Amino acid sequence: MPGRRPALIATCWTIAGNVRPDAPDNVSRWPLEDRIDAAARAGYQGVGFWLGDLARWRERGKDYRTLCRRLTDAGLRIVELEYLPDWFADGDRRKRSDAARAELFEAADMLGARHVKVMPPFGDEGWDMARLAEQFAALCADAAPHGLAMALEMIPFSDLPDLPSALDMVSRAGAANGGLLIDIWHVVRSGSAVEDVAAVPARFIKAVELCDADKVMRGSITEDTMRHRRLCGEGDFDLPAFLRALGRTGYDGPYGVEILSDAFRALPLDEAARASFVTAAGLFGGGSGEMR
Repeated sequence: MPGRRPALIATCWTIAGNVRPDAPDNVSRWPLEDRIDAAARAGYQGVGFWLGDLARWRERGKDYRTLCRRLTDAGLRIVELEYLPDWFADGDRRKRSDAARAELFEAADMLGARHVKVMPPFGDEGWDMARLAEQFAALCADAAPHGLAMALEMIPFSDLPDLPSALDMVSRAGAANGGLLIDIWHVVRSGSAVEDVAAVPARFIKAVELCDADKVMRGSITEDTMRHRRLCGEGDFDLPAFLRALGRTGYDGPYGVEILSDAFRALPLDEAARASFVTAAGLFGGGSGEMR
C-alpha cells in the first residue's frame, strides 16, 4: 500500500521485554520512561499501557500528569490502554472489573487515551448474547464522557471466537464508540480468511493489530499466540491482503504492532522497538519518515 502510512502504536507487550501477558508476574522490568523513549526513537506515534504498568507507575509515587508530560515530550500522541475483563460478570469478578474500569478511565482522562482494549468472556460459561450486548452498551455509555472507544478483541479461544460472533454482539449493543479490535493473528487462527475483514463495517472497527506467524500453529493455540508470533513480513500470514481488506472497509485509524514471542522478548529494548516498527512500517511503503 505505497503512500499510505498510518500511525503505528507500540502495544504494551511489544516493548515490555521478557514478560508474558499470561504469567502471574507480568509487569515489565523496564521503566515506562525508557519504553516511551524507545518507542519514540523507533518512529512510533503511539504507545500502549497495561493496567499493571500504570499501577507500578503510581506505586513509584508518580502521577498521570507526569506520565502525560513524558508522552508529550517524546512526541507520542496516541495512547492505548489495556485491558478490561469481566465487564459482563457478577459478584466479586464484577467488583474487580469495575475497579479496573475506574482506573482505566482515570488514566484515559489524564493521558488523552484513544481506546481501551476489552476482553471477551472466556471459559464457555454460557453468557447470553443479549446480556453481553446490554452490558457492552452500558460500558460504552460509561466510556463516552471520557472520549474513549471501547475495542472488543475477538479471540478464537474465547466465547466470541470469530468475526461473525463478535460483530453480532457489538452490533446488538449499537454504541457509536463501541466496536472491535481486529488482530490478524486472531483472524487467521479463528479459521477466517483475511479477506473476510472487508465485510466488517468501518464504524465497528475501533482498532487493528499487526503481527505475523507461521502457517501451521506451533503447540496449543495459547502457546502459539504467546510464544511464537513473528515480526511483520517474517511469517506466512498474508499481511498485504489483510491491509487491502481493511482498506475496502474505509478504516483509517492507527495500527498497533503486537509481537508476542519468546525470541523477541529476549531482545534489548531499543532493538525490539526498532525492529517491530521498521517491519510494520514497511508494509505501508517504508520503514521511516513521517507517519500520518
